Amino acid sequence: MVEIYWFFLICAFWVGACFGSFINAAALRIVRGQDWMSAPSRCFACDKKLTWSRNMPLYGWLRHAGKARCCQANIPIRYFWVEVAAGFILAAHFAVFDAPVTLAFLPFLVLCGIIFLTDMEAFHIPDIASLGGTAIGLLCALAEFPGLPSLTDAIIGGVVGFAMIYAINLFYRLWRGVDGMGFGDVKLMAMFGVWLGPMMLLPILFVASTVGAVAGIGFIIFNQTSGKKAKNGDISTLALPFGCFLVPAALFLHFFDIISLLGLAY
Repeated sequence: MVEIYWFFLICAFWVGACFGSFINAAALRIVRGQDWMSAPSRCFACDKKLTWSRNMPLYGWLRHAGKARCCQANIPIRYFWVEVAAGFILAAHFAVFDAPVTLAFLPFLVLCGIIFLTDMEAFHIPDIASLGGTAIGLLCALAEFPGLPSLTDAIIGGVVGFAMIYAINLFYRLWRGVDGMGFGDVKLMAMFGVWLGPMMLLPILFVASTVGAVAGIGFIIFNQTSGKKAKNGDISTLALPFGCFLVPAALFLHFFDIISLLGLAY
């Protein structure tokens, strides 16, 4: 039985790495404004169509030492680590939960990866991922997929997630005259509310804000010591992509099922 468990765990890692390859390609194409759903895989440098062997996750990068075989362009190490991270995340999800729950949450995990990369790369959370993820989550809740909230809780979570971040951003705008967060963060929290339920929203916001504040202070200190100055001397212009803190916070709290640990389950 132990051997079978490890076999499925390794399979989950490999499937996760394959999805990591898709996440890499999808995020890059979204940032570039290209078709990311139906277009075949191509080299990001010379646009040559990739064969299946060149497109294999992990192996493809390692085989050619981080270079594209078709044009010898350097492939950023980030692509390799995204595949590794996606593999570990899916394997860990399989280990913490079970196969049915992992299958149910697969769209959520993939969309979180895409959102993280696009926000990191271009300060952009695409509607196709956030609003699309919200719609998929509602359908999964309606179908009563394992691990998801009930349809009522999913709807409440979506509305509360949207309204909470929208209200915070509105207050900040009235106070400072500028947006504190992008509207993509508002829709992202609605997606989290649908998939994880309304009780998860405050813990996600607290963890993301705390880590984000620490990172922001470090970012400001680094810019000041390196001679970089904020626009017009206003440190609020030194922006960080908040989605890159919301996504890890949501995944962390989901994995540790913090709501059940606190006895706050629905």
